Amino acid sequence: MTNNSSLKYRALEKRLLSEQAELGNRIKTRLAEVSVEREPDDEAAQAIYSITRDMSAATLERERATLTEIEAALRRIATGHYGVCESCEASISDARLRALPWARLCISCASRSIAGPSNYLRLRTAS
Repeated sequence: MTNNSSLKYRALEKRLLSEQAELGNRIKTRLAEVSVEREPDDEAAQAIYSITRDMSAATLERERATLTEIEAALRRIATGHYGVCESCEASISDARLRALPWARLCISCASRSIAGPSNYLRLRTAS
């Protein structure tokens, strides 16, 4: 990465590193919550425990996915590919990167990917 690019994204890199550490800690906490074995007293307690465990597992999975995206963004910063859309190779706007620092796609390509997975796959295979 050039010095200018490195300086341009320094604040976002710090934010990503901070979020990476925070998510890592939250994931460890959630793992402990999900893996704790308890013997509920009755069926209602069992149901509540199951729902709570399922919600914790879903949150854990979402946080792991976000952590993976953050780590990929940090690798893009290190290799000089940060801020470039993975689909059309246009620059990702600074506003988008501030809002979602691990963004892989520009607004236009992200909108198309939301419109339908087949559109996104077509974009990815065309590049």
